[in-house]
Amino acid sequence: MRSESEPGGQQRSFIEEARRRQIIASAVEVISEVGYANASLARIAEHAGISKGVISYHFQGKDDLMTQLVIQLYVSAAEVVAPEVIAAVGARNRVLAYIESNLAFIDANRRYVAALTEVVRNLRDADGQLHFASSDESEILEPLVALLREGQLEGEFGEFDPVFMGKSIRDAIDGAGARVVRETDFDLRGYTAHTARLFDLATRKAEE
Repeated sequence: MRSESEPGGQQRSFIEEARRRQIIASAVEVISEVGYANASLARIAEHAGISKGVISYHFQGKDDLMTQLVIQLYVSAAEVVAPEVIAAVGARNRVLAYIESNLAFIDANRRYVAALTEVVRNLRDADGQLHFASSDESEILEPLVALLREGQLEGEFGEFDPVFMGKSIRDAIDGAGARVVRETDFDLRGYTAHTARLFDLATRKAEE
């Protein structure tokens, strides 16, 4: 097998990544249609128009596919959110961009979010424990906390615990993800405006 650094290696990796994303997208659709328990590899393969063996080439079984489905959603969200935050000027606008772009991503990917929720509620490890029950949130939380601390150091934000504030923002975002699953007609645009204003007021400096 050629390494990815050899001629054709990079192209092959792009093709394989596209195939993995196609399989994950089909898994999302199948879960949405028949639920987690009935989302077999055979059904996912049929939906994708490929053989079950192709899935087995890219994933080590259903558990691995479902794990990668969750990971891919967060990767895709980061691909949307990061450029918006980087382009914003000033700590206040960066935090607002973080909130608004995260919620916009959820709004645009409701079926994916619903499928992720199914996976998180059902995927278990070898001991029968929920696989994502004790997931470390630091990788997601730390960049947001850093934004909040930066705003305080720059004098743009007031006094508050940046870790607690970061967790509150993440809870508001993740809570929206859970709500769109329960309420298919939930007004996420209205919620976004409300949430952005709420945290804008919460992080401002007190009037002197």
